[in-house]
Amino acid sequence: MVKFKRGHLYYPEIPIHALLEDTARRFPDTYAFLYPKKMTFKEFKNKVDIFASILKNLGVIKGDRVALFGPNTIEWEISFFGLEKAGAILVPMNPQFKETETKYELNDSAAETIVVSQHLYSIVAAVRSQTQLKHVIIMESEKEGEIQLSDETLGWSELMRKTTPNPPDIRFNAKEDLAALVYTSGTTGLPKGTMLTHYNIVSNVIQISQIFELSELDVAIIVLPLYHIYGLNVGMNQAVWLGAAQVVIPRFEVKEFCELIERYQVSYSLCVPPIFLAVVRHLEEPNNKGYDWTNLKIFNNGAAPIPLELLERFDKLAKEKCNAHEVTVQHGWGLTEASPVVAVNPMYRPKMESQGILIPDTFHKIIDLESGKEIAKRGELGELVIKGPQVMLGYWNKPQDTENAFWIDPTTGEKWLRTGDMAYIDEDEYEHLADRIKEMIKYKGWSIAPAELEDLLYKNPHVFDAAVIGKPSKELDVGQIPKAFIMLKETSKGKVSEQEIINWVAERISAYKKIREVEFVDSIPKSGSGKILRRELVELEKKRFDKSFDD
Repeated sequence: MVKFKRGHLYYPEIPIHALLEDTARRFPDTYAFLYPKKMTFKEFKNKVDIFASILKNLGVIKGDRVALFGPNTIEWEISFFGLEKAGAILVPMNPQFKETETKYELNDSAAETIVVSQHLYSIVAAVRSQTQLKHVIIMESEKEGEIQLSDETLGWSELMRKTTPNPPDIRFNAKEDLAALVYTSGTTGLPKGTMLTHYNIVSNVIQISQIFELSELDVAIIVLPLYHIYGLNVGMNQAVWLGAAQVVIPRFEVKEFCELIERYQVSYSLCVPPIFLAVVRHLEEPNNKGYDWTNLKIFNNGAAPIPLELLERFDKLAKEKCNAHEVTVQHGWGLTEASPVVAVNPMYRPKMESQGILIPDTFHKIIDLESGKEIAKRGELGELVIKGPQVMLGYWNKPQDTENAFWIDPTTGEKWLRTGDMAYIDEDEYEHLADRIKEMIKYKGWSIAPAELEDLLYKNPHVFDAAVIGKPSKELDVGQIPKAFIMLKETSKGKVSEQEIINWVAERISAYKKIREVEFVDSIPKSGSGKILRRELVELEKKRFDKSFDD
């Protein structure tokens, strides 16, 4: 399927589900899943055909949006490939969402069908009348029968049992047809649907497979959430493309995670800093005798920066206590708009203080923020821009945001994706990210938009004005915590506490987005045009943070 052409990789113009179909032809009797149950690629593909047929029978047609709302499961993966084969566009939803967030993404994407885990059904039921949903398919738990099913509320298992495979035969234009709307948050406005085509996603799968040097003999542990592009593409889709077996975990629990690596001789794991820290702390427990991780080859960090000291501690413990002498500890970076991988530290010459070198057929430049011109000299700081086959088409129904997301090279007229990151490229072409232009808060690998929290705070009856920033944390695995600076209304001063504001926000948003600290202030710094000067607040907190170490 993959060919070399003029010194570069050739990326096939195929839909995503063709990755599974190709693997099922090559390795029909090889296990696609080892845990929580065994399933061959042939069986996997047959179930995907059934689910595609279910959607076809419900009237889902090419271009319709179908939401997936639940934790990692084999059923989630079957539903993903099935909806893609039916021509639908994936809308992956965070299982930590509450009603407001669920309603927003359903309405923004205009999804008419949702596949939801049973324990999350009450959230969908609460907002259903305020959306365009026509069909709700419930992935039942062991407590089947608790929800009243109907023509509009259907049971996943029953549909799978009763449906004869007869999937639609759809023609795809891989470079133009959308495969997914993966929502990402900016610093202004609400979350945006990143428009990723089949070509974008397939290209990135092939690009990263060249870096990690894995094969059908490997076993991947899928612990990062599949609704996130990192888990979806670098985890699940790469494993399917390679023919590697998967160990699928709905949620991270450190002891189970370590035991499953041993039991199934896992060779590859995607991680984030909190997982590294949890594993290190677990292995450092005095009574922990370690595990047999003989086959472990790659432990890869992404989604957030990680301290080198933590990587080194993990590497030492894995080798000394777990017999993982062949493991390579890696890290790289990417963004949803690039499907997501941009750069990775190579296996053969890592420079761990950097974010790595570009993956195949990806290009970068540094541009000056004020002039918009390229900074050709290596080592100088500016905004990092990239281009490659994995770069998105734009943002769903947001033409102005799409236009702002790209830099046009004045010499060639080419479009380059603006990453929103201040960075420099060294003499060896390694990327070094210095600071974020977009001011996103990075909490335990999650990206949190200050504007989303500010928008919510404005709805509080006591709040007159607010600004939210990421406050540095001393905890290795946290990164930043969301902190709110709040001007109270005159009538509310002395009548509401900081903790009451924190609790009010927590009741209305996902747990990871919760504000962890509130400070009441007399004014919010703003520019002449009214834009919040978050940088002043960030600098204030940085000085306090630095002083806390001096004290």
